[in-house]
Amino acid sequence: MQVFAFTRMKCLTFSSLALVSWLSVFACKASAQDTTELAAQRAQFIALEKQLGRASRQKVKQLEDEVEALSSYPLYPYLLRQQIDQRMDMAHRDDIEAFLLNYHNQPFTYGLRGRWLRYLAKHNEKKAFLANYRDGMGTTITCQYLQYQLQDAAQPDYWLDKVEPLWLAGDSQPDECDPVFRRWQKAGRLTDDLILGRIEKAALVGNPKLVPYLKGKLPLSKHYLADLWLQIRTSSSLVLKKSRFPLKNKQIESKMLAYGMEKLGWKDPKAAIKAWYLWQPYNVFSKQQYIDVSRAIALSLAIGDEPEADEWLKRADIDGAAEDVKRWHMSYLLRHERWQDVLDLIAQAPATIQQDEAYRYWEARSLEALGLPEQAEERYRKLAGERHYYGFMASARVNQQPTLRHAETPRSDETIAMIANRPAAKRAKEFLELGRLIDARREWHYMVTSLETSQVKDAALLANEWGWFDQAIISFTQSGFMDDVEKRFPMAYADRFNDVGRTFDIQPAFAMAIARRESSFMVDAVSPTGARGLMQLMPGTARYIAEKKVSSDELFDADQNVHFGVQYLRYLMDKMGDNPVLVSASYNAGWRRVMKWLPEGKTMETDIWIDTIPYKETRNYVKAVMAYRYIYEHQMGESSGIFEKLARSAIPPVDGLMGPGSASGSTFAPK
Repeated sequence: MQVFAFTRMKCLTFSSLALVSWLSVFACKASAQDTTELAAQRAQFIALEKQLGRASRQKVKQLEDEVEALSSYPLYPYLLRQQIDQRMDMAHRDDIEAFLLNYHNQPFTYGLRGRWLRYLAKHNEKKAFLANYRDGMGTTITCQYLQYQLQDAAQPDYWLDKVEPLWLAGDSQPDECDPVFRRWQKAGRLTDDLILGRIEKAALVGNPKLVPYLKGKLPLSKHYLADLWLQIRTSSSLVLKKSRFPLKNKQIESKMLAYGMEKLGWKDPKAAIKAWYLWQPYNVFSKQQYIDVSRAIALSLAIGDEPEADEWLKRADIDGAAEDVKRWHMSYLLRHERWQDVLDLIAQAPATIQQDEAYRYWEARSLEALGLPEQAEERYRKLAGERHYYGFMASARVNQQPTLRHAETPRSDETIAMIANRPAAKRAKEFLELGRLIDARREWHYMVTSLETSQVKDAALLANEWGWFDQAIISFTQSGFMDDVEKRFPMAYADRFNDVGRTFDIQPAFAMAIARRESSFMVDAVSPTGARGLMQLMPGTARYIAEKKVSSDELFDADQNVHFGVQYLRYLMDKMGDNPVLVSASYNAGWRRVMKWLPEGKTMETDIWIDTIPYKETRNYVKAVMAYRYIYEHQMGESSGIFEKLARSAIPPVDGLMGPGSASGSTFAPK
């Protein structure tokens, strides 16, 4: 794992050619002394942290003086926290509560209040528990708090009002909640509607095994509703069996029908259409349910390019529909090059949608396709002044150089110095030196959230100066200063991308664009699916590419991650005929899935294909990578003419994709 090195003052020396003021020499000596002292403190911190982690109470007592000797070291509070963790008892109550008060909600206190409250509850220290409780401590602690409050409450209704949200959970709740639930139920607060609401949550998003227990709390006449929730959860085709839904409890059954039809719509839209017509005469659906079901059917048909898609997209594209309905409506029309219909669709859209860059681009494309070049060019040129995928595409359509609109972030040295001297910033910097990036980010996030909005840009500049690329990028986004292209797209690990790029014949700008989109150059990034490092490689992918076992440590090493990531890009280039659009999509979604998205029997213009990618994540990913690639090419003083090629090329049919050694070579070819 990389340990970041920080820019430090370079000490000046005397020479025969120039004299240096004694003030400069003094400053350098002081800086060197500070650096030496900090390094010594750092070493002592690491040693003490290790000792305290396994120390007995007696040993903690013996180490007090050594801990106190580090009181000026930025990470000193973490040693105090370790001391407290080893002294969790009433004898040290004052120390614990003083620590929580003095360092309220700072990262090194995370989890401490909860641990303290659990200790107090276990030992039935009611008075201390109530004094230390805060909202948002989790279900177990909250139930314990309500239990204490209800014991002596003169007006229990106030506290009973807080029980319902705890009871309405899709999973079983902790034992600490049982006394509270019993008191709440005894007060007549539990209704059939609440039981059915919890059954719905348990069946769909929680623990289905909870449903039989809840079913027992319903009257016999409503038991069938609990059974239906479990059945519709696993078999959406149940909506085709009218006899299973007697509509004796129409409001609840309509929820089930809408849920089942929406689920069936994504799986088998033609079956969902049958169910739609089966239930239409009974007027069971609310307006929102109508919108949700018709959306699922329409989008499923559009993604599959089914003939019925046109009709259902019109049904679904109404007021209140989700934004993606209109987008897929437009994509379906684009796929079939129904340019006049595209124009009509955009003209009928709300003004806010018409101003979206995608709709503006496709309006211009439609005008161009309909033989109205002057109107098209006017719109292209307006869009070409903007820095995003569609702006770059518009530039290419009118043979104009894309604009980056780069502007340096306004800088305040005074504010940057103030931020750097904040305790949380110093702690973040120390953790960076120690290579503990998770702790560093936790401190940085805490520090940034405490700044005024106008100061966040200066925090971004500070992170950039430290070479902390991911937090600089994130902080720039939070600040709203988006025009500093050079700092938002830093030349991170550029030498490594160049070296490995030459080895595998991959343009460094392309690989850097992938890394920027994947992780914002976060060397220790881990995705929810387990992808790791700068280029977010799955361990299995790295193992396949490297033809050997690859450890997590290797994937968290920037140099090795770049090597494996660029090697994987070469593999995908070979699979996808050197087409960067298909490679980008494959890097995100997998090349086998991308093969299924290729047009059948004929080519499709590249910009249309990108906008008809079924997965929103992959669609946006490809657009971002193409734009980022152009930006990095500009930064490097190179030009592959990427957007000129995108504007004039086509995606080959599935049977026309040929890799290296084939007759056609690259598939990134003119239309």
